[in-house]
Amino acid sequence: MMMFEHQIRGIIAVSIILAMIPLVYFLAQTQMNSKSPVLSVSGPETIIIEVAAENNESGIFFAAPGTSVNQIFSQLGINRIIPEDMKLESGMKICVLPGEDHRGVVILRMDAAKRLALGMPIDVNLANLEELTLIPGVGEVLSANIIAHREKIGRFEKLEQLMDVKGIKEKTMSKLMPYLYVEPLTL
Repeated sequence: MMMFEHQIRGIIAVSIILAMIPLVYFLAQTQMNSKSPVLSVSGPETIIIEVAAENNESGIFFAAPGTSVNQIFSQLGINRIIPEDMKLESGMKICVLPGEDHRGVVILRMDAAKRLALGMPIDVNLANLEELTLIPGVGEVLSANIIAHREKIGRFEKLEQLMDVKGIKEKTMSKLMPYLYVEPLTL
C-alpha cells in the first residue's frame, strides 16, 4: 500500500512539472523576442530629439550620433525628405508641417521642461523666468536676478559669469552647472 501512495505522489509531481513546461517556454520566448522599438534606447552618446509629426510617430526619440533628419524620417516611416539634409543635434525639435508639400519641416529647440526632464541642460541666454524656476533650487527671485543680469550685460559669454548674479556663489553655482549651458555665438 505504501508503494502505491509514493507512485501516485510521483505521478502528480511529474504531471505538475510537465504542465509548467509550456508556461516557462512561453515566458522565455516572450523575453527573448522583446526587442526595443527603433529609436527608443538611450546611452551615453545618444542624441535626444523630439519629433512632432501628424502621424503617431510624434514623441521623444534617441538616435545614434551622426544620424540625419532624413534618416530619422525614414526610420520613423515619415514620408518627408528635406533637400538640405542636416545632422541631428541633441535638443532639436523637428516639426513636420501638415499638407501635401512633403518638404515642410521646421527645426526648433525642445522646450526647457522636456530638456530638464531628460537630463539635458538649458541655454541660460534663452531661458525665461518660468523655465529658470524649473531648475531645482532656483526660485522666482534668483530667476529674476539672472534675467536682470543677462539684460544688463547683453548675454552670458560663459557660464562662470553667473557668479556675478546676486544670490549665486560657489555652492549655488556648482548646483546650477548640470542644468545650464551657454550656446556659443555662430557667425
